[in-house]
Amino acid sequence: MNLNKRDQKEILEYLKHITSELTDAYNSTPDTSENSDALYFIDTARDLVDELAINVEDNQEVPVPHEDMG
Repeated sequence: MNLNKRDQKEILEYLKHITSELTDAYNSTPDTSENSDALYFIDTARDLVDELAINVEDNQEVPVPHEDMG
């Protein structure tokens, strides 16, 4: 992935906003057995966004999605 600095900064800003929204979603979801799957999915999405942000910062190739993602 060859990004210029402006595009890289813009993408990182969007990823920061996405992470913030996912954190808000995680924190506003009650921690009950009925919501355990939702909390897991939110947490996984947050981890993937963080991984993508690291790759964009390093200007690396985007990784192949995890095997457990169908």
